[in-house]
Order: sequence, then structure tokens, then C-alpha cells
Amino acid sequence: MSSEKQPRTVQKALLYTLRALRLRCPTCGKRPMFLPWAKVRTLGDWFTPLDGCPRCGYAYDREPGYFLMAIWGVNYGVIGLGSMTAYFVLRSWTSIPYTALLLFCVLPAPLLSILFARHAKSLFLALDHFFDPHIRHKKNEKKID
Repeated sequence: MSSEKQPRTVQKALLYTLRALRLRCPTCGKRPMFLPWAKVRTLGDWFTPLDGCPRCGYAYDREPGYFLMAIWGVNYGVIGLGSMTAYFVLRSWTSIPYTALLLFCVLPAPLLSILFARHAKSLFLALDHFFDPHIRHKKNEKKID
């Protein structure tokens, strides 16, 4: 068995991105990364991905703190940049009062951040898998050096 990494292509990046937006496993794309909406009972259920893909065995959470960059970089970045962009676009194109405009752009940010958290983790995992794929070897296979 060859241990060579497969080449990175634009098609593969798009495939991983589409799987991430659908909240699916980046490797096989068949199984979900999170509990379905109907089974979510707590915020912990909402934010925590499953242990891994039951179909292909891909581990979602590689180590403690793995998704910190997803929350800080992807989630806060998208929500923050989106809010600032909306503020500056609306400020330049409309005559909405300053305080109303500020409230319109700032108040929805915490709710949007909670709603986008799953996608941020999924996009981070897909991005990580694209640039640094980890292959899980089966228990019966021996790694040949």
C-alpha cells in the first residue's frame, strides 16, 4: 500500500467545501458530522461534533482544543467581517440613523454566531483535511517503513 499523498486539486477543494457546507464527513461525504436538529437537546449537543464517521472511520476531533481555531478564526471572522461589511455598505447607501444602523448590525451577531458554529467547525475540518489529510490505518494493517 502506497503512503503517498494524493495531489490537491481545485475539484477536491470544492468537493470538501460542499461537504462541509452540508455538514457531512469530509472524506466520504455520506454521514453527518453533528446530531440532527430533531435530536439536539442542549447547546452542548449543538456545538459538539460526533466522534467520527461511522462509515469511513474518519475522526472529527483529533485532539483536545482542535476546533478552537474554527471558533476564533472561521466563526468570529465570518460573523465579524459580515457585520462590519453590512454596517459600512448600509451606512454609505442609506440614510438610516447611526444608532439604528449599529443595532441592526451588532444585535444579530451573537445569534448568527451560534447558528454558524457548526458550519465553522465543518469548514475548518474540511480545510484541515485538504491541506493535511490524516489517514487512519486499519488495525490489521502494518505500516511498512
